[in-house]
Amino acid sequence: MTESDRAAIKRLLGGDASRRATTDDLQGLLLQVVFALLMVFMIAYFIFVETSRKERAEEILEVNRQKLVLALEKVAEDHRVRYGLNALMTQGTDGRRSFDADEHVKGGKIDLAPAAKAAFASGSAAACADYRDRVSLAAAWKAAVLAEAKLAEDALTDDERIWLGDEVARSVEEVRLDARGVQRALAARLQRQWIENPSAFDDIADPGALADALKTKSLKFVAEATGAEVLP
Repeated sequence: MTESDRAAIKRLLGGDASRRATTDDLQGLLLQVVFALLMVFMIAYFIFVETSRKERAEEILEVNRQKLVLALEKVAEDHRVRYGLNALMTQGTDGRRSFDADEHVKGGKIDLAPAAKAAFASGSAAACADYRDRVSLAAAWKAAVLAEAKLAEDALTDDERIWLGDEVARSVEEVRLDARGVQRALAARLQRQWIENPSAFDDIADPGALADALKTKSLKFVAEATGAEVLP
């Protein structure tokens, strides 16, 4: 290395270019350069490690979320079977469930096939028993979801636990509305047939009293058909 080269390096690094650079000076400069390069590589490495860690954590969160979504669907479907809903409701290609009460109300009476009647009766009794204590039902529902997903609740993040609690509450309410909807649809169909043939209510002249009588009697018929009280 020429003297001019040494002077250039000194100027570049902020040193005194007018003094002759000794071997120690050059070694010191080279160590500074090596240290600077090492710092660059260390920073790049830690950035890479942190990015990889975040990506891995996000992947784990996504996998957990997928497991929980599938488990929620499975547990909700299990409760629909328990409440006899699958024996009466049909599911379209778009995933929506529907219930045609006209098929099950004939001549002012509920007319169910033996298998459907048994499923509806036992299912309605189970639904009424479960929904008397919504807190316990939600807790049992969440435990079933976690067991189905093979996840421990303490392994979830705070955000995942909040999300799971909200989703369980939503599923519990959706299934309740389906069970209640089937019962109320049967009652509404009975009311319509009685309105079309109101001979049993000739002694009631007041429209309001007639409406109350229709509602009370139809829900009573549904309760008798299900063997359980009607969901509120």
